[in-house]
Amino acid sequence: MSKTDELDKSWKPGIYKNYSSLFKTEVNKDSYSQFIPYANYIAKNYLPKDQGVFILDIGCGLGGFTWAIALAGYENIEGVDISEESIRSAHAFGIDKVKQGDIFTYLESAHDESIDIVLCLDVLEHFTKEEGIRLLVEVKRVLKADGRIIIHVPNAEGIFGSKIRYADFTHETAFTPKSISQLLQFVGFGTVHCFEDKPIVHGLVSGVRRLLWSLVTWLFRFIHAVETGSFNVKLSQNILVVAFKEIPRQ
Repeated sequence: MSKTDELDKSWKPGIYKNYSSLFKTEVNKDSYSQFIPYANYIAKNYLPKDQGVFILDIGCGLGGFTWAIALAGYENIEGVDISEESIRSAHAFGIDKVKQGDIFTYLESAHDESIDIVLCLDVLEHFTKEEGIRLLVEVKRVLKADGRIIIHVPNAEGIFGSKIRYADFTHETAFTPKSISQLLQFVGFGTVHCFEDKPIVHGLVSGVRRLLWSLVTWLFRFIHAVETGSFNVKLSQNILVVAFKEIPRQ
């Protein structure tokens, strides 16, 4: 086998092995603190009130969300990621709730209906369509009947959606609310909700950004309505998706 053939087969694992370095990610206290506002937003709005639920953070990377969700009170959480470097960095920071390993291997070894919540934040876009289906089928299997998956992915209908789609060489795709709902319902999830990823208010500056977002995006919503007759469009770079294994009881 030539060196070119070897590289063709090993490029993605090679990037993941040293993911933080190749992505020029700074790993320090400040970088971890940046996870807190969004983690608090997820905890407040999309996690159950019962803080004893078991949460699995797949593709946890540096463990930022694993750490921040635990900081919000949900300590029964575990993360898994393929990147040796990222997990070493997490352990060096004192995050012991994460482990290095293949996501599929972890899920396939888990028992049916053994997990309450699966976090899939900035992960699904790294897989091919076939791999994405396989992943979601396994997630659905391991979720409890009242369980849910929380997904964060690049938004193909966003104003700057292409920036996220092509910001990482390992990204395979982007989604729209319709396509991610189509995929989740295809693999059997009961209810799917998609949300625009508006700036999270956690201080004066972010509050101003949120206000400006609401004001300036009306032009794009108006243009969309002129073409389609509908103002219903998600304009953020990413979308947040919450899908329940079964239709929640009223």
